[in-house]
Amino acid sequence: MKLRNWLTLGGFTLGSIGVASAINSFLPHPFVTDQLFERASESASLAKEDWPDIDITFLRCGSVAVPECIAVRGSFSLTARTIAYSAVLIKHPRGTFLYDSGLCADTPLFLMDQSFLFSNTLGRFNMERPLCQHLEHLHMEPKDLDFVLLSHLHWDHVSGIPDLPGVLLQVNQVEYDFATQGLLEKNQGLVRRLLSNNPMQLLDFAGPAYEGFRCSHDVFGDGSIILVPLPGHTPGQMGMFINRAHGPRVFLVGDAAWLSDNYTVPTTMHPVLWSMVTSDDATARQTLIDLHHFARQHPEVAVIGMHDARMQEAFMTAEQKRLNAQIV
Repeated sequence: MKLRNWLTLGGFTLGSIGVASAINSFLPHPFVTDQLFERASESASLAKEDWPDIDITFLRCGSVAVPECIAVRGSFSLTARTIAYSAVLIKHPRGTFLYDSGLCADTPLFLMDQSFLFSNTLGRFNMERPLCQHLEHLHMEPKDLDFVLLSHLHWDHVSGIPDLPGVLLQVNQVEYDFATQGLLEKNQGLVRRLLSNNPMQLLDFAGPAYEGFRCSHDVFGDGSIILVPLPGHTPGQMGMFINRAHGPRVFLVGDAAWLSDNYTVPTTMHPVLWSMVTSDDATARQTLIDLHHFARQHPEVAVIGMHDARMQEAFMTAEQKRLNAQIV
């Protein structure tokens, strides 16, 4: 066979492999969700009437639309799904704080020196209302916040901090140790610059297993705000249970799941995107499996990811109806 024919055959073969690989990346990738052992668990010990009243408000700062097939592997839908960039304002009798920080007014300026690839993938968003404007709308100032709990130290979860000068940041010790090994300086030191020299308190997770998660940290010592590790996306990512007297219990899960589909199926996002944002594939998948089992066992708990615009909007709609009913 002539060399030209061999080259043609080789090119056709490589092209076929490439097409097959691309198609395969969108196909479902089933998880083995069987629990191999029974996890130790401590549930909320106080009766619901003994929990405090806690107000929860999602503050959406920006968003981007992506096809569902990118956010949910195995979906062939091109329907646009909204990825939110949010903070959560929690008003507890013993403190007012944020879970994650949304976007500051100067976020576009912080991203100006980023690469073309970063700016057009992970760094692409539409600004809606920066954190400082949310606070102003609520007649609040940064000094009204006691602290900010950061689910993890990716740039889009710390980007609101420049609007919060001097506010204490609380971070999992494991997460901060990981970040000092390279994450703080990645992308021209983006995360380090966004942290803005705010004071920082590092948290340990020396508390008992909680709701099937291996350990915990009780923020106020009263069982109302419980942090649990959700590793994989980053080594020290932490989720937060909110147990309150009125309204449903809430479980904020950071980026352990972009959308509720990721833990209900369960499935990752598209593997290319998943690999770009996940520090440990196997651990992140196990965390999704843990969320899958928890959500099935506790349908009464609102499990909400920090990018899941649909779940955040649904929660805020239900919350407003609940508050209006109380007024009447």
